[in-house]
Amino acid sequence: MFSLSKLSLPLQSVGLAKAVGIIVISAVILGCSPKLDWRAVNTERLGYSALFPEKPKQAERTLPYAGLQLQQTLEVTQIDDAIMSITTIVVPSSINTQAGALLEQVQKTILQSANSAQTQPIRHPSQYLIAGPGRNKGLAEDYLFEIQNPSGKRWMRVRWIMRPDGEGGSRIYQQSLLLLAPANAKAFQSELTAEKWDPFFDEFRVQ
Repeated sequence: MFSLSKLSLPLQSVGLAKAVGIIVISAVILGCSPKLDWRAVNTERLGYSALFPEKPKQAERTLPYAGLQLQQTLEVTQIDDAIMSITTIVVPSSINTQAGALLEQVQKTILQSANSAQTQPIRHPSQYLIAGPGRNKGLAEDYLFEIQNPSGKRWMRVRWIMRPDGEGGSRIYQQSLLLLAPANAKAFQSELTAEKWDPFFDEFRVQ
């Protein structure tokens, strides 16, 4: 059993910490499963669908930003020592011009955890699906890195996507895979990009 309460990372502010749902939600303990039994999860109100290896837990919080309380939703599941999550931040039209700056701050907060392990993130070209006929794709970039914290070393793969919501605002998606690193292992890049995780990353589809 692996608890999210053990996933503490160094963060600069409480507000930005809330943007990283996989780190800040500490009250949920997820059950384990011995296999990857992929199933579709359609979160229409948040504008995406994805494949998870089991039904994800969901939690909602608010993120203080620019004088507003932004909606933040986390869907997360755990299989053995792997935690998969999708965090969505809804940016309303009234501050949509600041959506890019918010995304940069969220990225900076996460990537600083790699600095604590003294490893440079590896950038891995990736794609995501766009709703519509066929398999139209958008370009993205995955970041792969190690994390050091008191409970042990972790490996993380994270991707950010920002999309318009059709109402003048935006949605920021953070798609993450967190692995408990085996002792003395160094090949974290191959582990994080292993074929068994492809359904989670390759079948993520946005409106």
